[in-house]
Amino acid sequence: MSSSVRRADAAGHWSTQLREEQEENERVQEARVETLAREIAKTINEGRLEEREGLREFAVGLLREEVQDRAPAAAVPAAQSTGTFNPFGIGIPLVLMGSVMVFLFPPVGLLMFAAAAAVIAWGIGATLLARK
Repeated sequence: MSSSVRRADAAGHWSTQLREEQEENERVQEARVETLAREIAKTINEGRLEEREGLREFAVGLLREEVQDRAPAAAVPAAQSTGTFNPFGIGIPLVLMGSVMVFLFPPVGLLMFAAAAAVIAWGIGATLLARK
């Protein structure tokens, strides 16, 4: 057996073992969360009937405050730097503002229409050139 084949087999073994460890950790976490949820429910159910709804809302509120929504920074993949800005999106509000301003102060309204036309043309051009 060649050394490259042995290395490939070892890498496959380690990735399988790592995957199994991650799955085991997830199962342990889920079991712990389930146990804690049952304890909280038991504690709430032991309270007076009038207080149960308030206790339940309190527990849910605490969970929402304490649980972090973000993943660790290392796990987030790097975003592509292709740019998502499209000037066409700026041109639409300029047209709307220009249509109002043309009645209030015509020179400003016309200037906004001209700016909107330039920005929309820029957006269409950027879209067409990016596709090629």
